[in-house]
Amino acid sequence: MTHITRLLAASLLAASLLAVVMAPSPARAGATAEQAARAVAETLVHDSYVAMTAADLDASARFARLTGVVAAAFAFDIWERFLVGDRGLTPAQLDEFRALLPGFLARLYADRFGKGLDAEPEVSGTRSVRRDVMVAAAIPRANGKSLPVEYRVRAFAGRGPLVIDIMVGGISFLVLKRDEFKGLIDSRGIDGLLAYMREKAT
Repeated sequence: MTHITRLLAASLLAASLLAVVMAPSPARAGATAEQAARAVAETLVHDSYVAMTAADLDASARFARLTGVVAAAFAFDIWERFLVGDRGLTPAQLDEFRALLPGFLARLYADRFGKGLDAEPEVSGTRSVRRDVMVAAAIPRANGKSLPVEYRVRAFAGRGPLVIDIMVGGISFLVLKRDEFKGLIDSRGIDGLLAYMREKAT
């Protein structure tokens, strides 16, 4: 082996060892995923609180701001697939459903978490659940108690982590809304569902 060949082999070995040292361990990768999910939930919790309590805005402007916050944090394709994925919407109905969904979820968020909100909610911890991360938060209530909430966050290629569900007392928003939407579609049809969403999304 020539001197140059020995140097090349040593360089390749050093590079390989460095790659092993620098590669994230499973634990470190998991921690990073949880940190990213927590950051998304913290932004949602903070920005939604600011939107819902903005004293310098009227109710319409506060709701518009909250809708923007929700639009930035939620994975709407997951909600769409779970709520109406196999219901056979026409292209026009699907377009309207997609346009209404951010406002509908913002109204749901405000109705569930905005009443009696006299202090900013706090994120308290994270835990991994299969390919998702559950981010726990406590939302203060006027009676001095806190409402325990968990945001289910999933990382998407090219989009980063987004909220795919919210759990309150172990009850999934996705499941509740799926059952509600099913009942509406069965009784009033897709157009009836869209009319209901229209009422809520403003």
